[in-house]
Amino acid sequence: MRDIYLKEFKLGSWANMVQLYQERYDQVDPAIRVKVAESKIPKEIQMVLLPDMGEYLLTWMDRKVPALGHETPSDYLKSEESDGMNFILAK
Repeated sequence: MRDIYLKEFKLGSWANMVQLYQERYDQVDPAIRVKVAESKIPKEIQMVLLPDMGEYLLTWMDRKVPALGHETPSDYLKSEESDGMNFILAK
């Protein structure tokens, strides 16, 4: 499955998506942004997911996700193929 994600991933599309979420991210409670910023979640992923997920993002990162082959998003981000995570989020 990762091969499919990596084949389709376009870095420019991801960058555009992050830009679109910037305004929504800026509206998130600063205390929540600080708490999530202390995690190991990459900033771009925080910007896209935090506005919709809130603090649940911290819990979700450690839950097994079927779309990731029953791996956790945290584990997937640690892999050499972590750009695929951005592709999944861009869908």
